Amino acid sequence: MRVYQCSAFALLSVVALSTPALAQNNPFGQPQTAPPAPPPAGNGGTWQQPGQPGAPAAAPPAASAEEQKKPKQPKMGDFNAGGQVRLPSGPDEMGEYATFNWVAVDAKGKYYLLDSVTLDASAPIALIHPDTVAGGAEPGYFGGLAVTFNAKLPQGPMAGMMKYKTDVSLLLTGGYMKEGAMLLSEKDFPMFIGSFHPGFSGGLSMKIKLSSLVDFSLVPVWVYQGGEVENQQAVQIPMSLILSVGSLVKLSADLGVFTGDDYSFGADNGGRIYAGGALDIKIGKLIFHGGAGTASLLTGGLYPTVRDAFYLDLNVAFAK
Repeated sequence: MRVYQCSAFALLSVVALSTPALAQNNPFGQPQTAPPAPPPAGNGGTWQQPGQPGAPAAAPPAASAEEQKKPKQPKMGDFNAGGQVRLPSGPDEMGEYATFNWVAVDAKGKYYLLDSVTLDASAPIALIHPDTVAGGAEPGYFGGLAVTFNAKLPQGPMAGMMKYKTDVSLLLTGGYMKEGAMLLSEKDFPMFIGSFHPGFSGGLSMKIKLSSLVDFSLVPVWVYQGGEVENQQAVQIPMSLILSVGSLVKLSADLGVFTGDDYSFGADNGGRIYAGGALDIKIGKLIFHGGAGTASLLTGGLYPTVRDAFYLDLNVAFAK
């Protein structure tokens, strides 16, 4: 009997000594649960113990080098504002044409209502002009104000079938300007005479991307403005061939067909065809513009000769 007790005591001692962790962690003899096995490697996941804080979310992928090179696109709330100085050739009191007889300053601004919808404002000012012109008319300083609603139209179902990408925008302009001022182009001398009358114009702005560097712009517009004796109606078709070097430099060749009142293309009735070129350079948030050419290839009416129609314009704008 003693031998049996000693043997049992010895057996219990050996078991207790051989399992010290089990004796410490499970003192009440409850069944031990094995810890969960880690997931197999190869799925890119990181195994963690239950109850530990979650791993941080993966960072979004960095922008590609091509995306970083793209110019910043304007968005809702952005704007740009500036002024354009124009040095058109025009007559003095004696009817002699010269470049500095007239100096025009156009205050301009653009505000983005949406990414593809803007409000464009323009206020032309004849900073320097003769006191009188032929016929005894006395030109004024302020030409009025015009505001344009510019909305980019969605791509139509035929867009995918066209060879060149085309962006089309709707242009609606309301103005309150001196009589006939809405029929003038930005190449003409700013002869603001008579009283102010309301006016309206509507048209389309079409930009066709011929290649990664070359664009073609066409802006056909119909113009209507009230008058002291009769209302005036005209058609204006400015167009440009634009060479872009990135977003910093643009070189353009410009041509514009402008009718006089009652859609007359004759020079004696106010018709003009301007031709010239321009250079735009962007430095930081400033855009510098310079252009030169002739306000009319047609002789007679406003311009006796092509040389008398020479113009020069300078523009600086702040873009945000």
